[in-house]
Parts: sequence; C-alpha cells; structure tokens
Amino acid sequence: MLKKPAFVALVLAFSATLNAQFKKGDRMVGVSVGSVFFNSNSTDFSSSAGSSSTSNTNYGVSLIPSMGWFTTSNIAIGVSPSFNYTKQKQLGKSAAGNTYLKDETSQFSFGIGGFTRYYFAGTSNKTRFFGQYNLSLGLSGSKSEGFEYETLGVYVDRYNRKSSGDLFVNTGLTFGVSKFLANHNSLDFYIGYTFSYTSSNPKGTTLRDYSDPATGDINQTVDYKQKITGHNVVLGVGYQVFLEKK
Repeated sequence: MLKKPAFVALVLAFSATLNAQFKKGDRMVGVSVGSVFFNSNSTDFSSSAGSSSTSNTNYGVSLIPSMGWFTTSNIAIGVSPSFNYTKQKQLGKSAAGNTYLKDETSQFSFGIGGFTRYYFAGTSNKTRFFGQYNLSLGLSGSKSEGFEYETLGVYVDRYNRKSSGDLFVNTGLTFGVSKFLANHNSLDFYIGYTFSYTSSNPKGTTLRDYSDPATGDINQTVDYKQKITGHNVVLGVGYQVFLEKK
C-alpha cells in the first residue's frame, strides 16, 4: 500500500503529464491523414429501349506532415507539405452483360503550404479544441483512359489523356479537438471545408471506331486547357508531438 507522501507525488507527476499548456517558442511537429475515403455505388437504368447498369469506385488519401512554432500560448504558425492521391473507376454493363463503358482516372499532387492554429481556452488538461486556417499550392498530374460504346453500338469512342505540371491552390478552415495522451503528444480529430482551384492542360488521343468496316474511323488529338474549382468537406486524424523551447 502506498504511503500518503508517495501517493501525492504520484498524483502530481501524472497531472503534470496531462498539463496541456503551451509557451511562446514551443514547437509542434506532426502529421495528418485527411480525406481518407472509399466509395462504391451502382446505378440501374431501364427504358423501352433496354436496360443497363453502371458502377463507380473511388478512393483517396492525403498525407500532410507539418511543423509549427507557438507565437503565443494559444497560437501556432507553421509549414506543411502535402501529398495527395485519388483514383476512380467507372464501369457500365448492358442487360446482356456486355461492357459498354469503362473509365479509370488517377490523380496525384505535391504541394507546400502554411497554417495558423488557434487553441481555444479550456479547463480540461486532457482535451483542447482548436481552429485552423490552411493555404497550400503546388503541382499535380492526372491520367484517364477508357472507352464508351454508342447506344446502338454503331461506334465506340476510345480515349487516353494525360496531364502534368498542373497548378493547384487549396485554402480552407478546419475545426477539431486534440486529445492529449501526455504533455508532449496528442491525437487530433477534425472536420473542415476546403476550396480548391486547378488549372490543367490535358493531352492525348480519341479514336471513334465504327463497327461497320466500310465506315472510316476518326482519330483526333486532344489538347485543351481547363480550370476546375471544387468545394470539399475534409475529415481527418492527426498526431502531434510538442517540443518545449530550450
């Protein structure tokens, strides 16, 4: 059985490990895994002309390491490179089981950005709520290939497109909670909104292949510019290590 002085010392030591307080000059180093998702859905279509079905599968993940410095006891600013990858598959089948549509698209990006995090004041030593503003920019690329048959099967369009060196900008806000495992590390759980803008220049080929051998096929070169804006809900989890100022 612990004696009273030893018990008091143990309680004080444990409380110290959960004292989630920061000072100017402290650092935070961590990594966040955001937008981890996997979606799979299917659509059945029927009319007097016939019936068909399509299925979609897509997944993606973003890995965001970060390093920040506390400018006050509640505010940290820092830098955060980002790595993102997404892939989507679409498949369409007729009632007879024939594949009339197939598309595979993959995208990747690398960027560098900054953030400002504000920890709200709280009385709990185990949890702290925070809000964070993020801004990043970088380069991305994509690849898309597949085919789609015309409704009556008169021809099939086959395509292959690639894009590299695309410019993107992302900005948004997240809100979350830090669950402190000890004084120097925590798990973050957050939700947020991100606005994205991408400027790209896809290039490739498109072949319209007619089923009738007497009809000449049409081969075209694809080269166009596009601008894409997006509105995204972000869910994520992160791990942070806090280093005291020496």
